[in-house]
Amino acid sequence: MEKLVEFKRKLYNKDIIERLKKDKLFKDKLLKDIKKGVVYPAIRENRLNFYYYKKLLFDYEDKFITNSKFAFVPKDYKPTYVSDGNEVGTIANFYDGYENIKERVKLYASLEDKGVSNICKNGNVISNLPNGYIVLDVAVDFEKEIIERNETKIKQNRVDILLYGIEERQLRFVEAKRFSNGEIKSTTIPDIVGKIKRYDEEIEKRNYEILKIYTEYINDLNKIFDEIIEKPIPTPMSVLSKCGLIIFGFDDEQKQKNIENKVKEEGIKVYSIGQESKIDIKTLYNKMR
Repeated sequence: MEKLVEFKRKLYNKDIIERLKKDKLFKDKLLKDIKKGVVYPAIRENRLNFYYYKKLLFDYEDKFITNSKFAFVPKDYKPTYVSDGNEVGTIANFYDGYENIKERVKLYASLEDKGVSNICKNGNVISNLPNGYIVLDVAVDFEKEIIERNETKIKQNRVDILLYGIEERQLRFVEAKRFSNGEIKSTTIPDIVGKIKRYDEEIEKRNYEILKIYTEYINDLNKIFDEIIEKPIPTPMSVLSKCGLIIFGFDDEQKQKNIENKVKEEGIKVYSIGQESKIDIKTLYNKMR
């Protein structure tokens, strides 16, 4: 037996926005990196997440928190070695240790994480807004309750990227995989096909819910960044019911293997590009139709 878990991306307490905008760490550090596209903001249930290289850099509700493995670093941090006798331990505070924390986060990022991060940078929700195509959200989780042997378990489907075309006012989901990822390779049907078809089922079932949630999501984004965007982001009118796939991180010789063909044969839209840092978000968006 399966039951859909409510999809949540809403700030029920709007005071969070005003507290965040007054916070020194956000104003002086995070906002600069968000403008550059290296840090990506995302709204979750009554809190905000800030991603760096696809890892959760900070979570914010009434204050900033981060994973202890990112914060336990020497005050004079070097990403390789620490000499005996140097002071080690937690940083004094997140503000002064901001760059150190980012360096720690980067160490835990895979090549695929870095590739997804580059795609998000090119579709930055703030700087790419004038171009009309943005990455609106990342790591989009859809959850189900499944009862097995009288035990309730949560099953999760997580899509990498949500694109938004402002002129079309349509949301489009994209899964992102590096060429070396085993999920896209097979002599028969690649594993990624089954995964994307599960995403399609979720999107189809939740179409209205997704549209409603991201209407509120965009309204909250407009309030958070009202001082740095020229005009508010318009709310979406539709959700494309199919999830697409982007494959990146390959050279010309690897491209000859045409690994995307078996995925395309299953009716999935695929876009391949060797260097994801060169991707144009409008092109990616249109390839997903």
